[in-house]
Amino acid sequence: MNDFYNENNLNTTPEIPEIPASQTVDEVCEPSHIWNTDDFQREKNCTELSTIRRAFKGGSKKTGFKKYIAIAVIASIVNMAALGGLFAVGYSVGSGRLGAGSKSNVMANLNAITSTPSAQQTVNLGDELSTVEISKKVGPAVVGITSTINNVISFFNTSTTSEGTGSGIIISSDGYVVTNNHVIDGASAVRVTLNTGEEYEAKVIGADDRTDLAVLKISPKETLTVAELGDSSQIQVGERAIAIGNPLGMEFFGSVTQGIISAVNRSITVDNRTMSVIQTDAAINEGNSGGALVNAYGQIIGINSVKIASSSVEGMGFAIPISEAKPIIEDLINHGYVKGRPVLGISARDVTRDMASRQGWPIGVQVMSTQVGSGAEIAGLDQGDIITKADGKKVENFDDLTEIKDSHKPGEVMQLEVYKYQTGLTQKVSVKLTEERPE
Repeated sequence: MNDFYNENNLNTTPEIPEIPASQTVDEVCEPSHIWNTDDFQREKNCTELSTIRRAFKGGSKKTGFKKYIAIAVIASIVNMAALGGLFAVGYSVGSGRLGAGSKSNVMANLNAITSTPSAQQTVNLGDELSTVEISKKVGPAVVGITSTINNVISFFNTSTTSEGTGSGIIISSDGYVVTNNHVIDGASAVRVTLNTGEEYEAKVIGADDRTDLAVLKISPKETLTVAELGDSSQIQVGERAIAIGNPLGMEFFGSVTQGIISAVNRSITVDNRTMSVIQTDAAINEGNSGGALVNAYGQIIGINSVKIASSSVEGMGFAIPISEAKPIIEDLINHGYVKGRPVLGISARDVTRDMASRQGWPIGVQVMSTQVGSGAEIAGLDQGDIITKADGKKVENFDDLTEIKDSHKPGEVMQLEVYKYQTGLTQKVSVKLTEERPE
């Protein structure tokens, strides 16, 4: 179960006074960082944000592929503004219980020591690879991913099928592939296409929307080329960065763009969650999602995922650091989900200062619903209750509550101070946290 922070719930609770849409949260407009989604809309009061075209592409299956298109893009060249990948609602998690031999292959790669030389070490520039060498080394380990989405039109009781494309990285010779969750999210079928043109049906082993990571498994006829995973904790601003993927769909399979590392540990907010990412000016466009961000040694340092959706800001691509992705990938392979995450079992919204003033409520996080069997339900949290403190610390928004919750382990108890909606009284509530699992 997950903790949801979804303001769309405003219209689902008639007994709680509704807040007009124009007065909801997010009244301060900042540049919006979003998944490479299929539909984009202009944010309120953000005149700079542009509408980005749809990433879903219908049509027939394509097989033949062109050879790698190496496009050397230095920092001064303006990058394309389109976003990559696709997005759909919900995901299906397959079983992670595969043979021990298969797992040992991928675990050996995940645990391999393949660090970029640190700043304190003397770097032999002769060890760096040219962009051509990097393309030859890493290119065969980058794949195309096609997701089939079944769309139901309820009014006519009919269904249509659409396809979206993305990229992935081979992490074991027997067919494990890592990609972005949003590339396969909601897909009824997933296909993986190798650089040779061979195409395989893929099984979703595990997916995690919080980190936007997913692991697929194919059963190839041949031994696959495996990407060498590096150490993203050692990268520095100004280093070369090469992005490999399938921008604008399969027509440009295996395209290579080059730039630099623009920033490390960059914090951006996506779907109300803060992520720490690598920023690069290497062009990351539609279809690049799930592809490889590579260092000068031909090692994977990031998984391309997010690009800022603004027509006024160019050259800003983002990647999930591979060192942070490794433990997530391991859990997805071994368990099908990420273990050890605590969950309250609520969906909620912020009570802003304006809302509190109008309704006579305290500032905090208002419970919109509790999940059956969750610690929140068992502890007696009800719809409309407002959490104002957690473990003695003030809670003014969902981020505050999440930060305190995430400092715990499943099975531990959070002490909450709650304003009860029905009585108007404040009381202390002890909630035993459970482990977050996919639904």
